[in-house]
Amino acid sequence: MSPHSEIPKEVYPYIINGQDITTNPYPVTNHQNDLIHHFASISLKDDSIDQLTVNAKEGFHEWSSISINEKIKIFEKVKENILNKRSELFKGHSEIGGPDWFANFNVDGCLGQLQEYISQLSRSPGEIVQSSHSDLAMTFKEPVGPVLSISPWNAPVILAGRSIIAPLAAGCSVIVKSSEKSPKTAYILVKCFLDAGIPSKALQLVHVKPEENPSFIDKVLKTGIIKKVNFTGSTIVGKKIAEVCGKNLIPYLLELGGKNISIVLNDANLKSASGKILFGAWAHKGQICMSTDKVFIDENIYDEFKKQIIETAEGFSKDKDHQICQRDTIGRDKVIDLVEDALNKGANLVFGTFNKEEILNSNIIQPIILENVTSKMDINSIETFGPVFTLHKFKDVQDVVKEINDHDYGLKGSVWSTNIIKALKIARQLEIGGVHINAPTVHDEPTVPHGGVKSSGLGRFNSHWGMDEFQITKTITINE
Repeated sequence: MSPHSEIPKEVYPYIINGQDITTNPYPVTNHQNDLIHHFASISLKDDSIDQLTVNAKEGFHEWSSISINEKIKIFEKVKENILNKRSELFKGHSEIGGPDWFANFNVDGCLGQLQEYISQLSRSPGEIVQSSHSDLAMTFKEPVGPVLSISPWNAPVILAGRSIIAPLAAGCSVIVKSSEKSPKTAYILVKCFLDAGIPSKALQLVHVKPEENPSFIDKVLKTGIIKKVNFTGSTIVGKKIAEVCGKNLIPYLLELGGKNISIVLNDANLKSASGKILFGAWAHKGQICMSTDKVFIDENIYDEFKKQIIETAEGFSKDKDHQICQRDTIGRDKVIDLVEDALNKGANLVFGTFNKEEILNSNIIQPIILENVTSKMDINSIETFGPVFTLHKFKDVQDVVKEINDHDYGLKGSVWSTNIIKALKIARQLEIGGVHINAPTVHDEPTVPHGGVKSSGLGRFNSHWGMDEFQITKTITINE
């Protein structure tokens, strides 16, 4: 008998108007394809979608009318609840293959987001502006309305957390659609908010069967109640969501994929750069939207840097840094195809080994570094989302800037140099949402805006930038 045919005790509910609903169980497996629990999937055939959105509309009016002082008390209670559920959130992330350090970072990052948004609640709601035709003119920041928030599995606590906290802090109600790979953490997190006093209609949670995701989004947006969509995930899915939003004239906030880059100048500290670049490329097995994919190195130090990065790579723990495939094989096979294509077209391994048969049998991709990659190879332009990056030699850094700016993606970059002013000038030229000088591309903190340009997304998360995404500026003028 298949292990997937037996329903275990844990069926994680979806939540409508504060009620746990456990119908239509759907299996969730770990990186070894073992059944770990089920989630209850919302039905698209009855009136559940209409009820969900009507609740969100009513919840918006209730939540947006609550005083700032009361909201602060509720958010402080949410922090307390998350701390009390820390071990459960940690376990939920570990069960799907997340390393321990990253599971801890997820919880701490979510708490940091909460603290930053609490500090933003007391900011001025508007300002007085100049007007030649009114006795008084002013602006107010008003919540946009009900929000649909969708986040991925790879950082399930911090990404789901920010998709909830930012719109709530702005005064919106939120419908959370979990990832089918991490419904447990989404459920625990939403309960932490509801148990703290968020109105039951202001925050609801749905789990959706993967094959029904497009229909669910289409049905929810067609109701006309959702006023903004907040999505973090792949560029392919993000473009589809943007298309549906466009048909319904609904704005969106998107954080999508990134072919993230590092530029190593000839005066860089190579030992420091190699260690931090490896972290940026291989942390969480390369399964972070900010992971480094391409490293450009000045030709005068190329050989020295390559020697240094190989030496540093050999000191990394293979147990912690290899990629473990998730519930399906799509991610694994994508990495296999990209590496295989590159090797067949003339790229060569700088570090690591590549044995397709072993990978298919083990579901493990060991860390890999490639060089001699050309524009004819798919890996040159496609995000790997695995523990693989490529080295590129350059003569003129302006040629690198042009190549990067011609690329579809623009989420994260880093520049390595002991000449900070020179590095800053290069960073300013790059068409990228965030550039970090002498630091990894994997960089996200609650007080710093985060987001991409071009095919890496639109809009910004974190702090007052994140709140502004879910508010409109209303103008009011007064005449005697």
